Amino acid sequence: MSNCCLETKCIQCCIETNMLLSYRDIENIQKMGYDRKFFFSERNGWLQLKNHQGRCVFHNGVRCTIYHQRPEGCTLYPVVYDKDNQCAILDSECPQKQCFPLSKTKSQQLDILISILENERTERTQSITHKKDREKRKKINVTKSSNYKI
Repeated sequence: MSNCCLETKCIQCCIETNMLLSYRDIENIQKMGYDRKFFFSERNGWLQLKNHQGRCVFHNGVRCTIYHQRPEGCTLYPVVYDKDNQCAILDSECPQKQCFPLSKTKSQQLDILISILENERTERTQSITHKKDREKRKKINVTKSSNYKI
């Protein structure tokens, strides 16, 4: 199967990417020998690919260096989720979208990925909130105990 993005050397989706990553994506990339700090950051509870020199950290200016093992969101692109209409669509910013039919399978895969990403984010943010609450309680307990002389 041909890929018109590779054939035309289109890298539009790799420029200033905001691609979200699942734990599975991160694990797969780490198995290739990349350090977590190199390729992703966390913003508002979301894990996403970093950019370097205006493009995805894995794009070297010519090609994606992890193309055959790229994150699931990259594999599904240009299928994206339209929040307003709550459905999968082809990204209007993709110059090659005509090469990618919007299939029921791709839509279902995107729905599953979104569910995974949202669940992982919820777990992370709840974990952080619980950790902060425990730290606050510790400080309160330390403060209270330091007020009493034994």
